Amino acid sequence: MPRAKMSEETTELGLRDFTKLSDKEFWKLVEEEGGAAQTKVQEIFEKADYQRLNQREAIEALDALFIDSHRRIREHNKALAKVYPTKQLTKNRLVDLEDLWWIDHYTSGVSRWSTLSWFSAKKSKRRGKLRYNGASTHFVLGYEGYPFYIIPLMHGAWHERKRNKDSISIEMVNCGTIKEKNGKFYYWPKDYTQEVPPQLVADLPPTRLPFNFRGAKILQPFTASQIKYNILLKRIILAALPGKIDRARFSQHQEWRKTKLDMGPLWPFKDVNDAAHDAFPVSQYSFLSKFALAVKDGTITEAEAIELDIEDQNPEYGHDHSTHDDDVDDDTQEVMSIREVQEYLNRCGFRVEVDDRFGPRTKNAVAKFQTVYNIKHSSTDALAVDGIPGPRTCAALKHYEKE
Repeated sequence: MPRAKMSEETTELGLRDFTKLSDKEFWKLVEEEGGAAQTKVQEIFEKADYQRLNQREAIEALDALFIDSHRRIREHNKALAKVYPTKQLTKNRLVDLEDLWWIDHYTSGVSRWSTLSWFSAKKSKRRGKLRYNGASTHFVLGYEGYPFYIIPLMHGAWHERKRNKDSISIEMVNCGTIKEKNGKFYYWPKDYTQEVPPQLVADLPPTRLPFNFRGAKILQPFTASQIKYNILLKRIILAALPGKIDRARFSQHQEWRKTKLDMGPLWPFKDVNDAAHDAFPVSQYSFLSKFALAVKDGTITEAEAIELDIEDQNPEYGHDHSTHDDDVDDDTQEVMSIREVQEYLNRCGFRVEVDDRFGPRTKNAVAKFQTVYNIKHSSTDALAVDGIPGPRTCAALKHYEKE
């Protein structure tokens, strides 16, 4: 694929930084390279399904996916293209980091276009001023699976204040919590008065949980296509950024904030991330057989038409739940840097090298701390013994040091 002869350059990560282009230059680039980008993306995703990629292939795939994503945005809605590329990002935040996290989210909605609109460069009236919505992500993945890539990976997205500084994020289109009233199903807008489109219910029947998950009793399942492309995208990123995302740093939003439900118990978290580190054809994994292959094109069209005017009420990234760093958070639990975690571990008697890297030794030390903490405290305060220094574990480290 020819390189643009403009102000755009590659970064230390090897990826193209499209934010160095003016909007006019960028859309000219999309026009010139869009067709080739579409072909390149299809080729690399197919290859990632059965063999490991080299770094150059993976980087070329991501660059092409960024161009192709914006080509699709413009073809779908020229008005939406006017507020892209998005400016809701923190420049160069991830470029020099050796250790990155990955966080899976779901949108609490049914429309990829509504989600893309919310994460765009448009401004709306917030707190009496015209400003950005305060939320964004690197990737958006709809029911059909094919991802949109909207923030280059050298820049930070605004998706979870506790991890914006060092994480890559993806938003999976999914209703999330569903409530049933008189035989019909409803999701978040207007206090759960927006009905889930009947055809979407037919294609993806809501799942009743055998237990209450953070207040949710019914959730929408994911499609096999979503799971497949989540896995393939992770394979591509692991190849593009070798050594930067340890297996233990693949996480989901519920781990970082006690008020969040995503991804929830219907997401095959471990299976997905194990597969991301493999090169086995995704369709042959047995766990996928439990999920509907996809939803019909007509179903997606119906769902997206319904949600055009209600995106700003979404509790995942709405006005009162902005994920921008500067917003005030009512959740007092914080996540420490890896260096801070290592320093606290040492002060608490769990010896580990302070090197600001989340490797196996640090993970094991965290797991040992979690085990000892649980022995000394009541079962109601028990920590998950997973070696992950999430908000509750960080708070426990601070408390333990003072005991």
